[in-house]
Amino acid sequence: MAADNRDWPMQVFYDGACPLCSREMRHYQKRDRLHRMEMVDISRADFAAEKFGLDPVKLQQMMHVRMADGRVFTQVRAFVKIWQAQPTWWNAILRALLKVPGMMGLAGLFYRWFARNRYKLTGRCTAESCGIDGGKLKAQG
Repeated sequence: MAADNRDWPMQVFYDGACPLCSREMRHYQKRDRLHRMEMVDISRADFAAEKFGLDPVKLQQMMHVRMADGRVFTQVRAFVKIWQAQPTWWNAILRALLKVPGMMGLAGLFYRWFARNRYKLTGRCTAESCGIDGGKLKAQG
């Protein structure tokens, strides 16, 4: 599906407290030559999900993209929208791969696993970002 002008600008809601997430968003922001994206760091002290009409708990659980017309995409579908905003040959390949039967589901499984474990995987697991379960740290999202 081709992107149209009603999609831009879009807001990309990401967890700036996650080093890998921040790095990836900086990558996309540097390549946003068409100025189609506004990056919104949900880890900032002054961030208020309600201001954007979004659920703060769900924002902590998964990445969100909100298009200019108000449509919201999450998880892997959010990445597809980012790739549509940056029409490069590499992003076209990624979008094409996700059209292969079963790939969107597989990518979704990986995304959900990463999102749940991102603090543990990046060495940022704290009492606030991870729960304590039987003396072991358990990532919450």
